[in-house]
Amino acid sequence: MIIATLLAAPAYAETTVTPGLWDLYLDRSLLQAGLASEQACIDEATRRNVTLTYTCRTRTTVAVTAETTNPPPPPPPPPPTGAVTYSTNFDATELPLSEGGRWSKASNSWTYVRTANGTAYGTNGITNSYDDSVAFLSGFGSDQTIEAVVQLNPGTVGPTHEVELWLRARDDSNNLWGYEVCFWRTGQVQLGVWNGPFGDVLSMDSNRSVPWTQSSPLKTGDRIKAQIVGNTIKAWINDVLKLHVVHSKYTSGQPGIGFFIRPGGSSNLLTLTSVTASSD
Repeated sequence: MIIATLLAAPAYAETTVTPGLWDLYLDRSLLQAGLASEQACIDEATRRNVTLTYTCRTRTTVAVTAETTNPPPPPPPPPPTGAVTYSTNFDATELPLSEGGRWSKASNSWTYVRTANGTAYGTNGITNSYDDSVAFLSGFGSDQTIEAVVQLNPGTVGPTHEVELWLRARDDSNNLWGYEVCFWRTGQVQLGVWNGPFGDVLSMDSNRSVPWTQSSPLKTGDRIKAQIVGNTIKAWINDVLKLHVVHSKYTSGQPGIGFFIRPGGSSNLLTLTSVTASSD
């Protein structure tokens, strides 16, 4: 799940998330303010000119409601050495996704990934919240690549459908840290930097040059890929580079997958049929 502007709460604080309206930008220029939803912003961008790249930003805020005295989480273990690879076609029916303990998620406010009929998909969307469905692998080094194959199924198209590939992620009972590479159903790709507390995520477009290519809605058989090497994050759709970000916040963590919808959409509209993760 991606939101573009959040006021980050201090660490170890309880927060209140307040949804806001959406604004449409071209580069740094405000084109249209006060749109009612993310989909309304996307529709306005499409109406204007489909050959340009726009940014939709929300005025959602995260406000501190109470300081706590919880100690900081322990640092992650050092990354392993040597090559690690894991591949799956999601043959089992599971809720939550586990595959013998290879995938996990802490008991927290985020939701579980499930599998059925050879696909993985999310379980969120019952509430209009920031409760992405996530599952993470373990035992990978810090330089990671994760790729997956998309399947688009019949169902109700809601205001937001996202499939996510995660890099250097970790979580505990109250927090989620890491890099979420978000592939929207409409074909856009963004980076979400999760900072810990529920709802505390900052979205980023590319901050390095990426050749312009037309965005097309995701379809069955599309191959999506995300990679981090050092502080360089890249993402591709069908081998076409869509995202290039240099970011140095996280140096370790694990690869994973995720899904996000808003209420009204089918949870299994956008699914994954296979995933391969690797690290050197």
